[in-house]
Formats: sequence, C-alpha cells, structure tokens
Amino acid sequence: MADKPKPGNGLWGWLGRQVGHVKKAVATDVEKPPEPDVASQVIYQKETVQEAPHPQNPDVTLRRTVIDEVVVDKKTLDDKESKR
Repeated sequence: MADKPKPGNGLWGWLGRQVGHVKKAVATDVEKPPEPDVASQVIYQKETVQEAPHPQNPDVTLRRTVIDEVVVDKKTLDDKESKR
C-alpha cells in the first residue's frame, strides 16, 4: 500500500500552491513603473545595432545589439559636488 504524502505534497497541496500563484498574479499591479536605482546614475548611453545575413541561409538575419553605458555611483557624484 502506498504511503500517504506529507501535508502539502499531494494533489491538494499542489492545487493550493497554484491557487496562491494565481491570487498573487491577480493582486500584482502591472501599471506600477519599476523602482529607479537610487545607488547609481547613467550619465551616458549608446546603443548600436548590427545586422548581417546568415552566410549559409540568406533568409535568416543575424542581429547584434550592444549597449554602452557609463554609470556613476550617487555617492561619488554627491561627494564631488560637495567639494566644489
């Protein structure tokens, strides 16, 4: 005879976890913008996109996107401004 699963590990436990996931998803505000990172600031950003046809299959396009950023810590930025 099969052993009984531990509480929360059987079918009803799984179903309860799925209901919990759906409940959390429904309650989550998707319109809320992401919190800004207050520890750093982007002072320069450059995005480069390169496209080329695939050498063996010209119907396929290869795309490379590169994002260059200069990020400065807020503490460093505040310290420099306070020394002026």
